[in-house]
Amino acid sequence: MALFIICSLLLLLALGVPVAFALGLVGLATVLLFDVTSLTQMAQSQFANLDSFVLLAIPFFILAGNVMVEARMATPLVDFVRALTRPITGGTAVGAAIASALFGAMTGSSAASAAALGRVIIPQLNRLGYPASFSAGLMAAGGTLGIMIPPSIVFIIYGALAQQSVSKLFLAGLLPGIFITALIAILTYVIVRLNGWADASRLQLREVVDTLRRAAPALLMPGIVLGGIYGGIFTPTEAAAIAALYGLFIGAVFYRRITFENLPRIFANSAKMTGIILFIIAQALFIGMLATLAGIPAAIVSAVEAANLSHWEFLLVVNVVLLVLGCFLDGVTILTVVAPLLLPSIIELGIDPIHFGVLLALNIEIASITPPIGINLFVISGISQTAIDQVVRGVVPYVFLLLAALVVVTYVPWLSEKGNQLRN
Repeated sequence: MALFIICSLLLLLALGVPVAFALGLVGLATVLLFDVTSLTQMAQSQFANLDSFVLLAIPFFILAGNVMVEARMATPLVDFVRALTRPITGGTAVGAAIASALFGAMTGSSAASAAALGRVIIPQLNRLGYPASFSAGLMAAGGTLGIMIPPSIVFIIYGALAQQSVSKLFLAGLLPGIFITALIAILTYVIVRLNGWADASRLQLREVVDTLRRAAPALLMPGIVLGGIYGGIFTPTEAAAIAALYGLFIGAVFYRRITFENLPRIFANSAKMTGIILFIIAQALFIGMLATLAGIPAAIVSAVEAANLSHWEFLLVVNVVLLVLGCFLDGVTILTVVAPLLLPSIIELGIDPIHFGVLLALNIEIASITPPIGINLFVISGISQTAIDQVVRGVVPYVFLLLAALVVVTYVPWLSEKGNQLRN
């Protein structure tokens, strides 16, 4: 049964079957062929998997992200960061990396962050004489920060799959997210200096104050959401609802781009995205249950013990496998297919599932900018009208940077553990 589940799932994914249907078909075929449970129990299991208060955070955070994109909150945010980084050589490019982190903390989505910021920043970089490949690569890499920096939708999904605290996952991703942001900003500065693409001017205090005034309502959102969660005022799900309401309020009242005319489209798009994600989660959790019944986790543990692998060697193998899969599968597929198969083994081997969630998120970051199907590559190519080969050329240095960050985060668990220690 284990061999059937793994081989049939890989075959369907290789044939291009959408991940939700691939998972569902494999689950249904396993039930029918091996009689491990009934169809009634299959339906009840999938319903029970979605009957979760934690999962309610997903539609609200998706709605909040769509509202921010529709309200074009990226523009005042970029203006403010650019005003702050003017004195730095390559300040616009370095500021773009910082803006990506801030907007990622507002949307929790990689593709949405890349698309919204790319539309604003790439034309500015191009006007300043930066090569199109560099601008596109920078924004593709910057968009990945929305995966790690809380509130991340990836952590919410992983928390549901792994039955782990979303609040702890958010805290665990905070320091790695700041660390990766700093690395991207430093690498951007180095590239700019080495190539002589300098744009720098004097800091203008009046400009900083004016841009801060326009960006302040948007900048308050991460503080309200994360401050409320870690201050014990509300849960991550309640925080998601507050983020959505706050986004609608400032989008309509302050930025005046959310109207009754575009609300139906925003809600419809959010509902569509939510439906897709929840359908995938239901199938993934059921496959995880079948995998456990088939003995896949036990077989992985036995193989690790037989090979006499230490924890660090096992994590090295897992990272290599995830990196290879990231070249051919999107982040949602990696998260929903791999996590249920590996989680029981991770726990059995004594590896912290919170730390593993951070590693998984970073692998998904890398997958989103890895050819040939990295989603951010196509998002940036589409919105900037830059050839995909140029985007790939520009993103290569950042791929190697994230690989180095993966090594550090994997073998320095202090980064993911410190956030929760700070809370305590």
